[in-house]
Amino acid sequence: MILVNVNSINFKVEVIYRRSNRKIYLRIKNGMIVITTPVQLSYDKISDMIKKNFNYIMKYMNAPIEIEDKIHYLGKIYPLHIIESTTNEIYVLDDEIKVYSKSPQAIGELVEELYKNTLSNVVERYSKDILFQFNISFDVKFHYKKAKGYYGECFSNKRIIVLSTRLAKYDLKYILSVIYHECAHFKYQNHQKEFYEYLEERYPNYRSVQRELRKIRYNEKY
Repeated sequence: MILVNVNSINFKVEVIYRRSNRKIYLRIKNGMIVITTPVQLSYDKISDMIKKNFNYIMKYMNAPIEIEDKIHYLGKIYPLHIIESTTNEIYVLDDEIKVYSKSPQAIGELVEELYKNTLSNVVERYSKDILFQFNISFDVKFHYKKAKGYYGECFSNKRIIVLSTRLAKYDLKYILSVIYHECAHFKYQNHQKEFYEYLEERYPNYRSVQRELRKIRYNEKY
């Protein structure tokens, strides 16, 4: 995180370098400017971007924070019971998710942490058996990332699978289908015919589950 002064205002800026991006994107998140870029940016370049988007930035910096009152979690809808507190904690109960929060900004962070922990628990429970089905004898590291553009990603050369934290919104069968999909990439890098044949030998109803998944849209704030 860096501070960039524009028009006598110090803006907190986070720069994320992502080579797969074709363009530079600027957004506002939790009162901070987040720039995603495929190339290195100088301080002056960042300052120029802020100047060009100054009205947009100030509009969203000053916008009231909307608090979602429900979320999807493992395929079910849970009301969010938000309680102002001196601590930040989150609990999943039978009929609601209870959030103790110091500030509105912390609510999203707590929900994100819940999603990460949920996926980590799923991986811990099921990954050993799935990896065995694919005859994967080496250690695979699972990482979790807040990503909207994909559900999962495999870096076979690094032996890493990245799961989007939003997967925790979905029913278990959809989470597992993504893990199976990414494990198949350790043998086939691309989505050729052989890839799907190999995958469906281990997850016979994969295509129907994926068709269902593509029809589901969860658009909550968190």
